Amino acid sequence: MDFFILVLLVCLLIFLGSLYFLANDDLVLLRKDTSLERVFDIALVMAFSSLLSARILYVILNPSSGFLNPLVFFLFPYFPGLSLTGGVVGALLAFFLFYARESKAPVGRLLDFFSIAFLVALSVGLLGFVILSWGQEDTFPMIGLIVAYIALLAVVIKFYLPEMLRGELRDGTITLIILLSFSAVSLLANFIQKQKIDFSIEEWILIVLFLSSLALLAKQHRLHYRLMEKVREKLKR
Repeated sequence: MDFFILVLLVCLLIFLGSLYFLANDDLVLLRKDTSLERVFDIALVMAFSSLLSARILYVILNPSSGFLNPLVFFLFPYFPGLSLTGGVVGALLAFFLFYARESKAPVGRLLDFFSIAFLVALSVGLLGFVILSWGQEDTFPMIGLIVAYIALLAVVIKFYLPEMLRGELRDGTITLIILLSFSAVSLLANFIQKQKIDFSIEEWILIVLFLSSLALLAKQHRLHYRLMEKVREKLKR
């Protein structure tokens, strides 16, 4: 239990540290009058919402009369069980609830920063989980997930993040790429682990995330292409 809490705390610190590194003195956030303090306020609410929704989806997927006891439900360190998919959905819902109140904030850019920070924390968290439970049967598939997410993180930091910071990539594109990859990898991992195609609530949520991200990414690409065409036309004149 102590090690489980330690891993979560380390992940939270890594998430906040990565977010600080990305958002600190960002010119777009400064022009939109979005302070670093406000960014961290949103991040902490997202973290709490993510934890709560991760627990709720886990309970839905693993129903038990024991969870009717509030102590069993909320004391997840003693009665473990969290759904990563539920955590992602909860964080997204919390963000857009904040955005509904802070319409001046650059939604796409903030989401990109949160997504990259989440990917960093996720890679470290999975690695910590594998180390703490090494030798158990369920830990070995996690190694593949760690490799996949670290590879995705390397690609995002090496190619997509510099383009976004230079303004060559529309804000929000990185978030869609990460959501698309996360849902695809999670679906594949679930099917491999179960060794059968089983469409539970979690799988349907991942499918919706995958299709929505794919559709929005295609729309982003079309809008970016049209914008670049207009820029080229103006330059020719």
